[in-house]
Amino acid sequence: MKAIILGHTGFVGKNLMAFLQETGATVVGLSRAECDLRYYEEFTRELQRHRDVDVIFNCAANVGSVHYVTSYAANVIYDNTLMALNLYQGVLEYCPSALVVNPLSNCCYANGTEVQEEANWLEGAVHPSVFSFGNFKRVLFYVSRCYEIQHNIKTVNLMFPGIYGPGDSTDPNKVHALNGMIIRMLGAIEANDPEFEIWGTGKPIREWIYIDDVCKVLLASTEVEPTTDPVNVAQGTGFSIAETATCIATATGYEGDLTFNTEYQDGAPVKILGMGKFADLFAGYQFSDHQEGVGHTVEYYRGVLK
Repeated sequence: MKAIILGHTGFVGKNLMAFLQETGATVVGLSRAECDLRYYEEFTRELQRHRDVDVIFNCAANVGSVHYVTSYAANVIYDNTLMALNLYQGVLEYCPSALVVNPLSNCCYANGTEVQEEANWLEGAVHPSVFSFGNFKRVLFYVSRCYEIQHNIKTVNLMFPGIYGPGDSTDPNKVHALNGMIIRMLGAIEANDPEFEIWGTGKPIREWIYIDDVCKVLLASTEVEPTTDPVNVAQGTGFSIAETATCIATATGYEGDLTFNTEYQDGAPVKILGMGKFADLFAGYQFSDHQEGVGHTVEYYRGVLK
């Protein structure tokens, strides 16, 4: 298999790059250093060199924290939409038989949905806090569907919950949520803080997925029947924020008190992906143990934060 990874220097992209190389695949990475995906000529100059590509993993994005995607909302929707349009037009022109795999994120689900079922994902607006990026992921879906309808470009759209694991940023504006909590708790240990504050009651339940599982499912998706309809990469369960903090405290060895600042409102009581089509398409898949994944992530951040 010959694969292109767009955004191969980001969190998901660089983990996927290493994973695919270990399988023996031929892998080409394209990020800002090779070409700016917002500019069609730059992108297609590189794409022309790899017309024989079998699959393109679209991990490129202008994204960050909730604060980032709100503060730079126009940049986020503009940059990402340009990249999506350039990707599909470039595939049409230079490698129309290639499969495109898009990692989507559950932030594009309708706001207020607790168990996020695939059939209902567009029934309502996204949460205001992720208005720019959540709506872009919907745009990406529409672009993929339109190029399938007119040109039969094949796509697999995978819907992921919150991703965590080694290789993510240390920048508070870029890091994923669970990884950010790990960084904060390691900081609390370094500062000998007797308390670690969690915003809200700690009761809301969220679903997380370890980066190794993301890479395995992305590769496995190249063997399923292409579908632009999103497929939830779902475990059918989640952890309360308090449970997640306890997992991190166990992995870090933090011995202080976990406190809850209830002046901050909780989000939705439950936000997990419905099992939907995953069990049928990826029968028998076993997800990583959550505590082990948190432990590996803690060790990674201990190393890079020295």
